[in-house]
Amino acid sequence: MGAWDPVWDDIFAARQWGKYPKEELIRFVARNYYAAPDRQAVRFLDLGCGFGAATWFLAREGFSVEGIDGSELIIARLRERLAAEGLTAGLVAGDAIDLPYPPAHFDCMIDLACLQHNSPDDTRRILDGVFDRLKPGGRLFSFTAAAGSWGDGLGAQVGPCTFTGITEGPFANAGLARFSDEAQIRDLYGRFELQLDLSELTVAGRAHRLSNWIVEGRKP
Repeated sequence: MGAWDPVWDDIFAARQWGKYPKEELIRFVARNYYAAPDRQAVRFLDLGCGFGAATWFLAREGFSVEGIDGSELIIARLRERLAAEGLTAGLVAGDAIDLPYPPAHFDCMIDLACLQHNSPDDTRRILDGVFDRLKPGGRLFSFTAAAGSWGDGLGAQVGPCTFTGITEGPFANAGLARFSDEAQIRDLYGRFELQLDLSELTVAGRAHRLSNWIVEGRKP
């Protein structure tokens, strides 16, 4: 059984967002890869690439990048976006739980809010696949919802830290969402050497808080 939820086709059809990368990702890439003597030799995987925030950014910066998403609709839109700017990336419509890439293929995996929409069990399976497809010493960057963020606990609980049917905030009508505490993050990403930080901000006149883990990992 796949991990991708077809509700995302409806979301992608109705919204235009997620086109530009987060500052935290730009800092991570700059810190770890801007000094590479040949950027085309550095291979990235954008997991659940969506509208292509990371794919677009990495391609513009001269890196080799592959993107995978379960939505054929959004993959087609991303191809058009890249082509319009003369950029290239390897794009695949497929399920992140069954990655169509060989072992030890990538230098880095990027997750911008993809894994948070998977159950703990599916997230662990996806990360096992990512681990196997990273080179020794390869890195991951994951931006994923933290416990206490707006939406946490508002829907029906379907697993540890995991809810569905959220009716307000950025997770409304977006299927399953997981709001991980630190213990769960360390468990799910436990095969990696980890550095954890939090990104927090308020919205709607400080009425709500958005909190996300910044997970940086390294394959030993």
